[in-house]
Amino acid sequence: MRKLMVAVAIVLVLLVGMILMLPFLLDLNRYQDQYLPLLEEALHRKVDVEDVRLTLFPKLGVQLKNVVIADDSAFSAQPFMAVPSVKVAVLWMPFLQRRVQVESVLIENPVMRVIRSSKRHLNFATMGKSSSAGKDLNKRAESGDSVSPLLGVFGVRQLALTGGTLEYEDRTPQPSRAYTIHGLTLNTESVAIGETARIEVKGMLLPYQMPFDVSAQLGPLQANLDIPTINISGHVGKVGVTAHGQLIQGQLTADVEIPKASTDDVPMKLGLHSPIQLAQLHAHVVASIFSKRSPARSQDVRIESLRLNLQVGQSTIHLSGKGTLSRFSFVGESPALSSQDLPFPLPVQEPFELEELQFEAEIQGSQLALKSFRAKAFDGILQARGASNRMSLPLNFSSEGTFKDFLVGPLLQVMRPSSLSMTGVGEFSWNMNGSVSSNTQELHGPARLIIRNGEVIGFDLVKSIEDALKMSGVLGESIGTTKFSVIDASTTFETDGVAVRELAAKAPNIALQSSGNLGLDQSVALRGRVSVPPSVADKIIQRFPLAKVARKEGQLVLPFVVRGTIQDPKFRLDTQSLGNQVKKKVEERLEKVLQGDDQELQKLLDEGKDILKQFFRK
Repeated sequence: MRKLMVAVAIVLVLLVGMILMLPFLLDLNRYQDQYLPLLEEALHRKVDVEDVRLTLFPKLGVQLKNVVIADDSAFSAQPFMAVPSVKVAVLWMPFLQRRVQVESVLIENPVMRVIRSSKRHLNFATMGKSSSAGKDLNKRAESGDSVSPLLGVFGVRQLALTGGTLEYEDRTPQPSRAYTIHGLTLNTESVAIGETARIEVKGMLLPYQMPFDVSAQLGPLQANLDIPTINISGHVGKVGVTAHGQLIQGQLTADVEIPKASTDDVPMKLGLHSPIQLAQLHAHVVASIFSKRSPARSQDVRIESLRLNLQVGQSTIHLSGKGTLSRFSFVGESPALSSQDLPFPLPVQEPFELEELQFEAEIQGSQLALKSFRAKAFDGILQARGASNRMSLPLNFSSEGTFKDFLVGPLLQVMRPSSLSMTGVGEFSWNMNGSVSSNTQELHGPARLIIRNGEVIGFDLVKSIEDALKMSGVLGESIGTTKFSVIDASTTFETDGVAVRELAAKAPNIALQSSGNLGLDQSVALRGRVSVPPSVADKIIQRFPLAKVARKEGQLVLPFVVRGTIQDPKFRLDTQSLGNQVKKKVEERLEKVLQGDDQELQKLLDEGKDILKQFFRK
């Protein structure tokens, strides 16, 4: 009996010894020629494994070193994935029953490269399909499910990925854009049919230095890949996000909530003067996860409803919308929005308010279309629409609209301080385009301003004309202001300022027309003519005979120029233009005299006395 026990012990020791020696005696690399072709055929990618070893402790399994999976040659010559170490553990009992049941997979320090082509195809979408060499990507992706190869990664009870790097290159824009997830960590548990899986993902998004930490509970998992309950929570940078939903027959429905966020949390420069706060975001999302189209398109993700509040300074804008990732429409409203709360500076000296604000807009790609905008301001109604090519600086934009029945005085007071002020009711219309950057603003296009029944305080046109003629009191009493029934200005915005194509004004006993330029430096350069009625014209001609040449059909039309600045314009008679008129008139009459017209000669001599007196009078 004792000998039997010794024999059994020896056998056990030998058995244990043989088992311990198995990893050294059994070279699994010799089987690469058998299983690597099968794996390559399944993936349709070249696969290289430097070394394969059997492990017994702490768990039965296999360790693979330096696993390299090639990329689709249509995308890159670099590997799609390179993994220094993969450890696969299997369960003993199923193994003894000749069944392989994977318990866990540990992937250490992998590097994966994901590429999106200029045609919007993803390099991993062709895994498990026919080779890309000489074939069209669209045909490769027509029938299969592009995500099915990836789902197999999660088909183990425990998956751990540590120290990972995910490089993403987007070739759809020009130049292409590159992003990297560094320090990627992925852990999954209970990924099995009938159980609720737990997944955790962490990493750092570069170049934005944005950390993320997301955990999810999915389940119970179904054999047909349905997931009745999905609960996700986590942080992306400083923004907390939660989502609750389900995945049934390949369609995901979820409610996403973000309690609060700020544009300061966005990892890119938006060119905003002050941050915009976001609060109480709720979105109901429907997405086709297993789309028959490969790759899945942005239309496969629909935001059926979106609600949120934008806090802009002390003002709140309520937003709601719906659409897809490529085309999204939304409407907004606010009872009052102060200009000092806007996230970009305005060329104003004092704050003002927009009341009963309403707008409707659409985002399509990088394009923003403002379909309608309406608000009350300065007792008037502002209505506009427009579009921009992007939503951050620098941007190009176009706009058209009207601003009706606004009070001119309060508006000018807000715009800029001046020694001049104006009253009246205005109407402004425009159709222009422009560009805005952090340092410059440019406008191009026509605009028209009409102001009715007001007065210019601080500028007396009557006195200015009398001073130019050196004839005080001839046009009436000077009151220090200029009353008018209408001012109508047709202008064009240009790079160096505003071109005044035509400016017409009507005041008691005076009608004025002019054109010229208003510079960006607030300079004024106008040239025009002012007309006075016959009764006033007679008084002027009596004391200023030279002015007779400017009389047309009873009215006196005098040329003038305005120089100076918008705050302090200087009005004077255009003596050069008037002198040219006199010269032309004299030449015409001299021609008649030279032709033998004695009456014209005598008339010219009589008028010449008055002209000489006018030139030499003190």
